[in-house]
Amino acid sequence: MHKNWSSSAAIVLIAALLIVQLFIPALQAQNISESDVPGLLERAEELKQSADEPAARELYEQVIEYDTLNFEALWNLSLLYSKEGHRLEDQNEMESYYRDAKELAETAVEYYPDESESHYVYAVAVGRLSDISTPRERIRASEEIKESVERALELNPGHAGAWHLLGIWHSRAANLTRAERWAANLLFGGAPEGASNDEAENNLKKAIELDPDNILFHVDLARFYITVGRYDEAGDILELTINLEPSEMDDPDLLGEAKELLDDL
Repeated sequence: MHKNWSSSAAIVLIAALLIVQLFIPALQAQNISESDVPGLLERAEELKQSADEPAARELYEQVIEYDTLNFEALWNLSLLYSKEGHRLEDQNEMESYYRDAKELAETAVEYYPDESESHYVYAVAVGRLSDISTPRERIRASEEIKESVERALELNPGHAGAWHLLGIWHSRAANLTRAERWAANLLFGGAPEGASNDEAENNLKKAIELDPDNILFHVDLARFYITVGRYDEAGDILELTINLEPSEMDDPDLLGEAKELLDDL
């Protein structure tokens, strides 16, 4: 009888502990005060800079639970969701992250339309969603992405990420796949207007000029050169890239890709 009671009590205790653990994040968010927010944002930025994006996301999520319109938390969390979704293999999970990223970005654009980051993270989220969409949907999203990233650059001409994204837009729009070109001709009477390989190159180089240690920017410039058959220039960029120091969460994988591309060349 004593053993049975002890066993039942242990089960109840374990269940209680599990319930408490499930509600800890919510309780923490409820216990946040206005004076805690600046410290949480500062710590989240430190974690992001040290490439600990999962820990940074948790802090931004806490801020959003307390203050749904906090600008710093909105745009940073949107960008981190887009980046995390891109790392996933399951398309349903990927899409879920991208849609959350877009929802946060939409809120940022609505309440902070004069902030470049609002339009930048919106363009990133829409772009990521278009990556896993049909050619028809990608073409439809193309103009929206361009308009958003150009608005970001109007507000902040020194935004390296926006120059990079605009370069990617030009590279993709000027070098559509056969299926994308068919969809563009059928739905819109042709490829997106203004797309140019010259602009792709110039914009990607501008991004590197503004952020010369960014490994992604270098790899994407090399990818562009490979796409247009300029292999010597791709090799030069990759030689430079593999000597850069990783600083972001995805950099080790990008450096591995750079080495593979260089070997293939």
